Amino acid sequence: MLAVVLSVLKIVGITILVILAVALLLVLLVLFVPIRYKIDGNVPQMRFGDDFDSERIEFAIKFHWLLHILSGRYIHHKDDTFVVKIFGFTIYPRKEKPGKKKKRERKKDSETKIESTSDVSEAKIDDKDDLSFEIKEKKKKRDTDQSKNDTGVTEISDTDDEDEEKSIVDVVEDVISFVVKLIKTPQNVFRKIKYTISRVCGKINMIKSTLESEIFKRAYSLVKGKLLRLLKMIMPDKSSSRLCLGVGDPAREAEIMAAYGMMYSFLVNKLVFVPDFNEKIIEADIHLKGHITLFTVLYCVCVCYFNKDVKKVIARFKKIFER
Repeated sequence: MLAVVLSVLKIVGITILVILAVALLLVLLVLFVPIRYKIDGNVPQMRFGDDFDSERIEFAIKFHWLLHILSGRYIHHKDDTFVVKIFGFTIYPRKEKPGKKKKRERKKDSETKIESTSDVSEAKIDDKDDLSFEIKEKKKKRDTDQSKNDTGVTEISDTDDEDEEKSIVDVVEDVISFVVKLIKTPQNVFRKIKYTISRVCGKINMIKSTLESEIFKRAYSLVKGKLLRLLKMIMPDKSSSRLCLGVGDPAREAEIMAAYGMMYSFLVNKLVFVPDFNEKIIEADIHLKGHITLFTVLYCVCVCYFNKDVKKVIARFKKIFER
């Protein structure tokens, strides 16, 4: 009996260990296997102005993870399409069966028919109500005319002219209260302006002291380093793009060429810039490839979030803006 219990416990333990190992493997795969993306864009040659049409711009974003187990694409054209697949099977958008489509169309047709019949019946009821209302109004008019002819006298309501004129004392009191308001209003406005200015100056001094503190400098250097690491990881690894740009002004075109020359060491073999000094045109052909690792994103976010200096700086700014 004891041997049976031990064998059962052994099987349960091995099963739990296998499940834990599989779960750990999946977590490691999700964290360390990068998501690879590819961006392709095309802007046909267009002139700035009336000839420019944003609908002619085309671009596609494709991504896949772990030997295309998870893949997807987004294509921007006249009709945007977004597709996600797992093991080659489309999970979004879901395909509807033809039977469900027919049932949905039948429901829509029946609903439209019911709405049309209800509208017709409501219109008939409204017409009947209008006719009955007109008949009642005519009867009322006849009755009133007959009563006037019988009596020959119209009742006139007595109107009292008690509140038409004000006394001299009330007028003087109104004038005095108006003058007092005119005198007090600028004083109140000046006090409010002075108070707001003092609050703003106090907040500016508190922000200045916070920015000059050693805690903020340490937090800033930490966040800056992690943000640069994230951007470096997200930036495309491979790029082969071509850009033709003309702004219509040779001086401004020369400035753009100078900026491109300053970044040439970074953009070499990645972006080819073709200037046009005569016309205002744009043409582009973009191809980018890169990867995103989830572990790097989580690591940078957690390091910044749980850092004591960052928490102190955030709490300090909350206190400043809540005052």
